[in-house]
Amino acid sequence: MAVLLMMSFTACSFVKAGEVNPSQNNSQEEEEGDRSIEELKAECPEYFELSSFKGIEFYIWEMSEDSFRCGMMSGTNRNKTDEEIWDLANRSLSITEAKKILEYQDIKYQDVIVMPVIQPVSSYQYEINDEYWAKLKKVFDDNGMAVNIILE
Repeated sequence: MAVLLMMSFTACSFVKAGEVNPSQNNSQEEEEGDRSIEELKAECPEYFELSSFKGIEFYIWEMSEDSFRCGMMSGTNRNKTDEEIWDLANRSLSITEAKKILEYQDIKYQDVIVMPVIQPVSSYQYEINDEYWAKLKKVFDDNGMAVNIILE
């Protein structure tokens, strides 16, 4: 059974492919110091130029237990390559930062498809299954983001 969460987010801070940005925080305790919208605009301009015409593809992964990072791309009529998805780890956002960008750009939840992935930069082991989808829904709910879930 495939599951889609409908919502919106983005990513930022470019680093060359294959490198990990050491300035990125990876724990939810550190998220309290998230960047302001002005800092995000300066550091991540590409995420303020995304088009929601064909929807927003939001990718989320877990770096350690209950510590999530995310990235976003404009929707297209093609599947994204592994390399494109993996590159998001080099410009990732916390959930709080993603929410700021979502609200700033006035992107509606129904325009976004949430896709959990497993990033090579994370050594944390998890399986994307029904239990994991429930965990993600709780994370979004806890962050005050209403999420539509579509089960196929």
